[in-house]
Amino acid sequence: MAMAQVNLRPLAVADVDRMMDWVNDPDIVGNIAAFAGQPLTRADEEAYVRRLLASDADKVFAIERAVDGAYLGNVGIHQIFWRSRVGRLACIIGYRDEMGKGYGSAAIARVLDWAFDDARLHKVWLMVFRENERARRIYRRLGFVDEGVLREEYFHEAGWHDMVRMGVLDREWRARSRA
Repeated sequence: MAMAQVNLRPLAVADVDRMMDWVNDPDIVGNIAAFAGQPLTRADEEAYVRRLLASDADKVFAIERAVDGAYLGNVGIHQIFWRSRVGRLACIIGYRDEMGKGYGSAAIARVLDWAFDDARLHKVWLMVFRENERARRIYRRLGFVDEGVLREEYFHEAGWHDMVRMGVLDREWRARSRA
């Protein structure tokens, strides 16, 4: 099966209006551990995007559908620790009707190419709720491996949740992407 086609471009303050379509929707962002559970204002979101754009430790891209340029969500590498050349992956497809079409996987593959080729990172890691089997399968398919479990790491929706840390190394990604 061919991977969906997406383009990545640097995130811009102008994307905030489209981000407001989904940033407060618990069905979209409820699986993100950092989700505050309280509505964000446009000013909150704009301040967040401005912080990202000014950060040397975060590189975030807007995901656009290749065929028509439609904005789909964001993907990025956060918490980049340049000395060790590691960073944390985050990806979100912001519209329910665009989920399950391969756009997230395609965007992750593109941002991993950037991380390992352009940024010269050694490792990209992520955190995912242990019970989010669908996401874990996708990450494994993209070459991530389980590195450990953080027991009862996040309190979310009235309960404690284990988080799984997963990672992929530059040499693993290169071997996979050349196969």
